Amino acid sequence: MSEASKSLLIDIGNTQIKYVLVDNTSDLIDVRYCKHIDELISYFSLAYQVLISSVGHNSLISDLKCLCKRFNKPYKIINTEANTLGIHCAYEKYQTLGVDRWLAILAAREITQLPVAVLDLGTANTCDIVVDNKHLGGWIAPGFSLMRESLLCNTQKVFADTKMPNILDMGETTENCVSYGCLASQTGFVMMAEQYLNTQYKNYLILVTGGGQHSLGLKNNKKIMFFPNLVLRGLFRLI
Repeated sequence: MSEASKSLLIDIGNTQIKYVLVDNTSDLIDVRYCKHIDELISYFSLAYQVLISSVGHNSLISDLKCLCKRFNKPYKIINTEANTLGIHCAYEKYQTLGVDRWLAILAAREITQLPVAVLDLGTANTCDIVVDNKHLGGWIAPGFSLMRESLLCNTQKVFADTKMPNILDMGETTENCVSYGCLASQTGFVMMAEQYLNTQYKNYLILVTGGGQHSLGLKNNKKIMFFPNLVLRGLFRLI
C-alpha cells in the first residue's frame, strides 16, 4: 500500500503527543513522540486522512484542524460515545469519560474477550472494567508525579527528587522514601484491579499502558499484560 493511502493517528496526551502513520494492516511499530504539532507537518503530505484524540488541549485541536484544511486532508476528532463497535459505556453522561480511556477500552476488547481491567498509568492513573461488551465503570487516582507533588506541597520537611525508581524497594533517605511510597501506591492500584476481578471471575486479564508501567514489579504475573500504546490501538480500530 502506498504512503498516500495511510492514516495519520494522533494522540494528544497530558505531557506529549504520540503519532503514527498506518495502513489497514499496520502493527503500530513506528510510534513517534513530539511536544509541538509543527513536528507533524511532514506527515500530513503522506496521509490520506487524520484521526485525532485529545484529553483536552482545545488550542492544539484547532491548530491540527487548520493543518488538515491546509493540506486538504479529511479528519476525524474522536470523542467518547454511548456505544462504539458494540461496546457500551457505563457513564450516563458518556461525554465526560475521557476519550483516552474510551479508546483504550476499544483496544482492550480487540485484544481479549475475557473480563478485563484496562489501566493507564500516567499523569492520572485510571482503571476501567469491561465484561462482555459492557464497560462497568472504573477508578481515577493521582499518577506517580501527582502523588509526589502533593506530598511536597502539603507536607512539611518532606522533599523528593524527580526520578521514578526502576524497582520497588525500601527507602533510606526521604527522597527515596517518597519515590518508593508513590511507586508502592501505583503498584497497589494495579493489584487492587486484579483483586476486584479475581473475586468475581475465574478467567480475566489486566492490560496496562502508560509511562508508569515500566516501573511495576509485576512482570511475572501471567494475568497482567503490558502495552505501550493502547490509545493509538483504539484509534486504529476506527480507521
